[in-house]
Amino acid sequence: MKPQAESLPLYDIHLPDPVSAWPPAPGWWLLLAVVIIAVLVAAFWWRRQYQQQQRRRDCLQQLQHLRSHFDKTDAQACAQINEILKLYCQQHFPAAIALHGQAWIEFLNHSTKTPLFSNQSARALAEAPYAPDRADWRQHYGDLNDLLALAQRWLKSAQTPQTQLKAQQQQATTTEAN
Repeated sequence: MKPQAESLPLYDIHLPDPVSAWPPAPGWWLLLAVVIIAVLVAAFWWRRQYQQQQRRRDCLQQLQHLRSHFDKTDAQACAQINEILKLYCQQHFPAAIALHGQAWIEFLNHSTKTPLFSNQSARALAEAPYAPDRADWRQHYGDLNDLLALAQRWLKSAQTPQTQLKAQQQQATTTEAN
């Protein structure tokens, strides 16, 4: 059998060219497109969130500056706290800018999960910016540092209209399920 195999005119086995990694298959192109789109959407969303939070960070920084460089009367500082809170509201709650007095306090308390401004702090925000300087300011309206701390807490915990809407939808879903 051996002599016969040697006499046949057979060629050596020819291996095909190795499979190249380039160009990739259509599925890889599709995956690359999906990844690029996902990265762009995530970057856009992050940038938008960052810009929306910029006003909050600026207002918190202004309150901190007011606390550390306090050189005004208590009524002037209280008016400045109101201005800072309304500056934040320009972006998220435009209708609240025109509020003053008790309506302003009710808005501030309804825009957080738990009401923050009550008694003296509420009276200070509602009345002090429009009242003349009083000798018994701290007795009547409370400590300004407490008011600054409450304003900072409000800025950190204020629910934007989108957040409030989501919370209402969740609450409605929960009540429907029960």
